[in-house]
Amino acid sequence: MKKVIAMLLMNIFVISPAILCEADEQKDHICFRAIDSNKDGSVTFQEFEKFFENGKEKFNEADLDKDGKLSHDEYHSILGHGSS
Repeated sequence: MKKVIAMLLMNIFVISPAILCEADEQKDHICFRAIDSNKDGSVTFQEFEKFFENGKEKFNEADLDKDGKLSHDEYHSILGHGSS
């Protein structure tokens, strides 16, 4: 019984956010949470370039404070939030 409860909780906290994220995004739009591979709340160019080829100009344009990483707001300010 404990294993069943543990599996249900894992589904709620691990799988559900990923599904909700993808459901709210356009097919050509990649969710911030998917790109932030180390889950530190920001996206570096190394993380960004895994999803966007030749994206240095787009990354630099989105990096409004020029700290070399994108916050959630910076990422979405240039790429939008998916479905309009």
